[in-house]
Amino acid sequence: MRLPNGYGSVTKLTGKRRKPWVVRVRGVKTWSDEKEDYYYDRVILGYYKTRQEALQALAEYNESPFQVRDGNITFGQVYELLKPDYENKSESTRASREVAFRYCAPLHGIKLRDIQASMLEAVIDNCQKTAATKKVIKSLMSSILKYGVKNNLVVKDYSQFIRIEESEPTYERTVFSRDEINKLWEHSDKWDIQILLMLLYSGLRVNELLKNYADNVDLDERYIYIPKELAKNNSSVRYVPIHDKVYPFFKEFKERAIEYEREKLMINPSGSIVAYNNFATRNLKKINELMEVPHRFHDTRHTFVSQAHTLRLDDLTIKKIVGHSPDGVTKKVYTHISLTEMRDEINKLHY
Repeated sequence: MRLPNGYGSVTKLTGKRRKPWVVRVRGVKTWSDEKEDYYYDRVILGYYKTRQEALQALAEYNESPFQVRDGNITFGQVYELLKPDYENKSESTRASREVAFRYCAPLHGIKLRDIQASMLEAVIDNCQKTAATKKVIKSLMSSILKYGVKNNLVVKDYSQFIRIEESEPTYERTVFSRDEINKLWEHSDKWDIQILLMLLYSGLRVNELLKNYADNVDLDERYIYIPKELAKNNSSVRYVPIHDKVYPFFKEFKERAIEYEREKLMINPSGSIVAYNNFATRNLKKINELMEVPHRFHDTRHTFVSQAHTLRLDDLTIKKIVGHSPDGVTKKVYTHISLTEMRDEINKLHY
């Protein structure tokens, strides 16, 4: 029986095949320079064992049509299709996915249906980063291949067969010494050194400070709020009390942001936004020369936690301040710590 116009088609392919029946439906409306008009291309909905299965699939599609992707779609094209799903994720999550995609460069132009497990393993093996980075790459591969399985573009998600060995951290953390911190205070009239001191006395991750907004600093209640888009995870969405010793620096940066009518908090005296890359390559390099010890940004957070442990500050309160998840259901659900309690505890911190 002839199918209605625009309904789709069911045809049997030649040769010996496990699924010989192919269903094609109308695809995307495309402009033709040759015809000087728009036309609809035809794309494959799927392959089926029997004609009855094919007709059933076509009927279900017409009851609730969805956009069918071309069977020639590449790894890179699927990534672009999935990118909008990450718009509501945190900035760090989006950034890590972009980095993972760059490591998958050998796969970008390969058709999804042609990707083999050995290709995925080669990408992982050629990555010289830590196991954490490799796991993000594997996660990206899995999300793309699961899209392919869902849309009948590939048979299985081959990324599930990849095994990643745990590795040691790439960098060792170097705690700031008391002499180094004293030296920072001797030069605390400089805005870039003020930033390091703000990190040392708050336990903030560097981008939680550098990319934050002036409106998230409450000078009256003495806290800085870390919103979801800057948080590493759910535990990292939090209010961080401002230590009395660095309160004047937070106040100065906020007032400067207001003066220059900037949304961002970290504005230097010339009115420019303090960017991570510029600070790391220029300012931090000069500060390290002053310290005579090479430090990384995360060393400030490591120093904060180490000193809090040395001074025997309340562990649960410190975890809440730095955005670490408490251990155990009882502590997670039933323990509530006020901002005043956190402020009192953080002010016990000294170097």
